[in-house]
Amino acid sequence: MPITDHKNYSFSFNMIDIKKIDPSPFQHRKYFDEERLRELGASILKDGLIEPIIVRPQKKGRFQLIAGERRLRAVKKYTAMTMIQSKIADVDDLQARRISAAENFLRQDLSAIESIEATIEIIDVEMGKDPWYLTAGKTPLERVYKLLSKLDSIRRSKERGSVVLEADKGLSNKYVGQVESIFKNLPKPLQWQSFLMHDLILLTDIPLNVQKASVKHSLNKAQTKALAKLEKVSDSAFHDVTQKGSLPLKDQNNHLLAKLELNEFSAREIQAFAEDIEKTNLKNQQKIDTAQHEFSTQIKIAVMTRLGIPLVRIAQRLNIHRETISKYTPKNQELFKTFHQEFKSGISIPDMAQKYSAPKPLVWSVILEEKTDQECFKALNWGLRAWDNWYFNDVDHRFGDPWPGRIPAQLVAHTLFYFTKKNDLVLDPMAGGGVVADTCLAFNRRCWSFDLLDRVKTRPEIEPFLWDPENLAWPLPSGKKPDLIFFDPPYFKKMAAHYMKGSISDFSKPQYLSFFRNIFSLMREQSKPSTLMAFLNADFRDFQGIPAVDENPDNAILMFTYAKLLETCGWKITHLLDCPLSTERFTGNMVNRMHEKRTLGIVRRTLIIGKPDILHNDAMP
Repeated sequence: MPITDHKNYSFSFNMIDIKKIDPSPFQHRKYFDEERLRELGASILKDGLIEPIIVRPQKKGRFQLIAGERRLRAVKKYTAMTMIQSKIADVDDLQARRISAAENFLRQDLSAIESIEATIEIIDVEMGKDPWYLTAGKTPLERVYKLLSKLDSIRRSKERGSVVLEADKGLSNKYVGQVESIFKNLPKPLQWQSFLMHDLILLTDIPLNVQKASVKHSLNKAQTKALAKLEKVSDSAFHDVTQKGSLPLKDQNNHLLAKLELNEFSAREIQAFAEDIEKTNLKNQQKIDTAQHEFSTQIKIAVMTRLGIPLVRIAQRLNIHRETISKYTPKNQELFKTFHQEFKSGISIPDMAQKYSAPKPLVWSVILEEKTDQECFKALNWGLRAWDNWYFNDVDHRFGDPWPGRIPAQLVAHTLFYFTKKNDLVLDPMAGGGVVADTCLAFNRRCWSFDLLDRVKTRPEIEPFLWDPENLAWPLPSGKKPDLIFFDPPYFKKMAAHYMKGSISDFSKPQYLSFFRNIFSLMREQSKPSTLMAFLNADFRDFQGIPAVDENPDNAILMFTYAKLLETCGWKITHLLDCPLSTERFTGNMVNRMHEKRTLGIVRRTLIIGKPDILHNDAMP
């Protein structure tokens, strides 16, 4: 079905009193840039109204706006005009929406955000009053997102050969053809799957202030995503850039380059600017961390109690009496109340953390304690999508200490969302930089963490514990069985130089695999039937500098190896989730050299989710 143009309707022309024009009930735009409206008003005063607004007649001599919201606002606010040239169309609600949607889409100056919004409006109009579609959400965005996500889910199930419910088959048969027709007949045709994967995320995952800035500066999709990166790493830099409308780039002599408009910079340049700020922030944070004084007893108790660590363990860990812990309870309640008050007044999480000498995840935990997991993701500016690839280049430095092979907190958060609920107990047997504990804290899960290093001054929640390969012991007390074990061990050989001497990363291949066989068995013995294990690791291959065809599989430890070990030790694998390393970490020259030598150089980390196999006999020793 072709997209409706207002040329398909008959109009009469007239000058109408702007006081008699009511706003459109179909206007879903959330923001109007005042500077642009001012410029439009000046243009109208100079050259007149080139394109009339479109209205439809109402009762008592009034009119309702169909198209031309920006023109009408500019005339009202920035001219002295009392009458405005108008096209009058006697149309119903559906026809009015079609005219509005078509006009919005056909504008020449659309930013990426506005183009996506216009596409959503067209889809929403053309889907009409279909009963299932209307129940999919309260707004056009919600309805379109639900529709396309559902169709894509059914499509992927079919491709994988999975069983598809009859109801889902019916939905697919009913809507796929209609959706494809709508997208085919857009002024700029595109694939609906691409729109779902690459376009809609600008509205679902990118903060509103970034969307506003994108519209204000007429940014494309790639530029908008790069700007979202800048907003994530620095509120102040984002504010400065979007207010001035340019990047403060300097030449080799530290002189500002000739000023360009923000939309004249490439996405790569905006991204590089954000990454430079991120690196600077990280260095500064590392200096702070290095010079950081020991957390107060009050803060240590607050962190440990919110992670569900029993009072007797806290007392032992901090070498204090249990009665002392109870004395701090009212003080911490007052502190948490203060966090809420100051957050409402506009004080940022980092500022509160610094002011009260508290770790940022603790402040997040307090602020987000009444929020759903979905709301937590939104507050942290993280995407929550079932098809996400969790890139290791995108670690969130708010969570965890600088650590070899630090994993993204987003990966842990997705795992918590899909496989746990609030107040579940998570065990992290090899905590490293503490990303799991920090993420559990923010998402209000209980968590017990263990590691070789004793960092009671700055990491009291991570207890020192040695996993002795010759005499494996279980660190939790009898009767305490976790709901989820998040197991992220050191990688074989790959990072050995970065870990303590004697770490399992330094084992021989037989020793390394033997250790896993024993610890997998121990974990099953200490789990309940509903316990899940999330095992994160990577293929190890002798790929460094070796052509792919010459790699020796006998030297490799593959995810297949770990999966087979898990099954041997009584775990039933339920999910294999890709956590890829992207090529973004390599320069173009490096990639070219890899191509010349035909080396792969990239491995994928994989998150294996498993549960105890109740049909399995006792785990093999």
